[in-house]
Amino acid sequence: MERTKRLLVAAALTVTLGPATVGTTPASADTVVAPFLLQVGSTMPALPGKAVALATGPGGAIAAAHTEGVAVWDSGRWTEVTGGAAYKVAWRGDALVALTAKGLLTARRDGAGQWQVSTGRLPEGVDAATALLAGGSDVVLVQGEGLYRQKSGQSWQHERLPGTAVALARAEAGTLAVATSAGLFEQDGRTWKPVTLTGDTGTWASTTITHLTYDSKGRLWFAGGQGIGVRDGKWKLYDPSRGLPLLGFTALAPGADGDVWLGTARGAIRFDGEHWEYRQGRRWLPDDAVAAIAVDGKANAYLGTAGAVGLIEAQRTTLAKKAEVYEQAIDARHRRTQYGFVEGVELDKAGDLSKWTQHDSDNDGLWTGMYGAGESFRYAASKDPQARENARKVFEALKFLGDVTQGGSNPAPAGFPARTVRSTSDTDPNVKDSPERDKEKQKGDALWKISPKRWPTSADGKWYWKSDTSSDELVGHYFFNALYYDLVAEDGAEKKEVASVITRITDHLLDHDLYLVDHDGKPTRWGFFNPSELNGNPWRREERGLNSQTILTFLTIADHVSDDGKYAAAKKKLISESGYEMNTLAPKVTLGVGGGNQSDDEMAFMNYYHLLKYEDEPALKRSWSRSLYDYWQLEQYELNPLFNFIAGVHLKGATWSDAYGPVELDPTGPWLAQSVDTLKRFPLNLVNWKQNNSGRLDITNLGQQVRPDDDASTLGMLRSGTVLPVDERVVGHWNHDPYKLDQGGSGTTEYDGASFLLPYWMGRYHQFISEK
Repeated sequence: MERTKRLLVAAALTVTLGPATVGTTPASADTVVAPFLLQVGSTMPALPGKAVALATGPGGAIAAAHTEGVAVWDSGRWTEVTGGAAYKVAWRGDALVALTAKGLLTARRDGAGQWQVSTGRLPEGVDAATALLAGGSDVVLVQGEGLYRQKSGQSWQHERLPGTAVALARAEAGTLAVATSAGLFEQDGRTWKPVTLTGDTGTWASTTITHLTYDSKGRLWFAGGQGIGVRDGKWKLYDPSRGLPLLGFTALAPGADGDVWLGTARGAIRFDGEHWEYRQGRRWLPDDAVAAIAVDGKANAYLGTAGAVGLIEAQRTTLAKKAEVYEQAIDARHRRTQYGFVEGVELDKAGDLSKWTQHDSDNDGLWTGMYGAGESFRYAASKDPQARENARKVFEALKFLGDVTQGGSNPAPAGFPARTVRSTSDTDPNVKDSPERDKEKQKGDALWKISPKRWPTSADGKWYWKSDTSSDELVGHYFFNALYYDLVAEDGAEKKEVASVITRITDHLLDHDLYLVDHDGKPTRWGFFNPSELNGNPWRREERGLNSQTILTFLTIADHVSDDGKYAAAKKKLISESGYEMNTLAPKVTLGVGGGNQSDDEMAFMNYYHLLKYEDEPALKRSWSRSLYDYWQLEQYELNPLFNFIAGVHLKGATWSDAYGPVELDPTGPWLAQSVDTLKRFPLNLVNWKQNNSGRLDITNLGQQVRPDDDASTLGMLRSGTVLPVDERVVGHWNHDPYKLDQGGSGTTEYDGASFLLPYWMGRYHQFISEK
């Protein structure tokens, strides 16, 4: 785990706290989350050619004009209507019309459901490859300065346009709009009236328009060189300063409920007048180059791309149903070994979930513990026996990590938990994780530990177990076990069993002078909590605050589950003699927003949860609350429901006072709505597809002065002041850097859904959210 430079100034000030109510509704915080539409991307079955135009027809049928013909998507399959190159497609009632190399195609289904096709001549001078087409009660073609109408069975009627046409749209009521070299015009009877684009941000040039459409509410939309706009009584104009991600449009189509979809060479954009959604990468599209879009009445978007036709389906769902999907995926693919360690899987083929390989990681205890924490909250909130069973399995898995290190080839001191395990029937991991490799690592990290055997074998010879366990691993153990003790374990024997697992790790730390000591008798790379290290070693300045907070949390939890006063005594000594209370006031050291290692953030917030929950000493609780408040001020822009809910639980009703008077510490701003939005938008597709956001026009880079140790050109946030929404980046765990603009990989890893399940069930348990 790498650390980066961090700086946060926090003062030790008097804090007055209201009662910390756990498991009850925080005043004015409950949000009822109604069923909502969740977008899920997929690739449709292949067409014979590349789709260049799409149109929605009766019953939700989708017509596609493609380079090899015309096809219709209906009843879950493509039906070829005709062959030969096609360029545009529209509907005239139940009839399909298309501009093809052979002329104007008209097709209808007969009584047997077969397509009956006829082809008519185009008006003289009209080029099927470049003309514009609109369906409706009659067919309208536009080429150059000419507009041509044809009613069924009649000849073409010609009208002259005010300029050379570049875009055409037709409202459901029949009104036509055209964008020409002379500007934007709308037809009133036989007269073309100019439309001025004067709106809430001034007047835009109508000659830069490239696309037009009428939405489902009859409002006129345009897209062009400056941005997009909608006429809603008056014009509302949107450019990148108002959230538009990109310019350079290739398509514009109405959505199902007054929204619109835009195509670009770098993905698709949906806008409902308030919220922007950028869809890029293989999570959403077969290819980023979008040439055509159509949206059916159920809000499903069909996107013709350079690769294939993509479908972004609008699935009506609830947060609870999403949770079930993640649980099913974990059961199907993400429980490794008979102990059920929960972690991502490697896919044999990019994006294909049918074949996968499970693997160990550096942090199996942490990730499995966080999954178990979510199951503990789930059980407390729902009393679902399956949640209890899942949590119990996690307890046994984490307990095993402490059991497996005893005896065997290189026995560790009692209480030492392994990072992870793998079967000895697998390839020997020591071949890769060798002392020679450690020496190479040490060249870039002078404190990197050279281990004589990074993977010892267990006493029964069945397991390799990974040594050099990290502090974040321990945080995962304590966070889960404390929750399991409080929320799941039954009175009596089971609580004693949990307490013994907690105290054996804590006893190990106390017995080894607050170091986590490995099988070689030496501390692990990150397992140091001793005052001589944290206060006396200048190399540890970055870890001083966080590791002080961490050991105080461990001792607080151990004291909570034990009648032995030694844990409280050790904690008191660290505070009174070594200043750990003051150290904890500044657990994050950063040179600006977004700085530091997000693994540290994840650890710190999990620590805060129990440190504040169990602390009985008012003065200490004041310190911990102030510390959490300062930390959350940096994290609140990251749209992280886990961090937000922990702050919401423990800062409610808190105030602090200094020379200037009292100040409320309650989390302010839209944190609860943002948390709910993150849970709603959390993608079902957890494959690590690449997400490229650099170059977006709604982004502002953090700047070198904010992240001086990083490449500032790779880091950014929305102009509105938050990180990108969760479905426009990659989240495997909450330790990912949310300010990194380009994330993800080649689609060969699928993450588990514990990053959703933990904050979701925490929010349910604490009643920040409820569902209809």
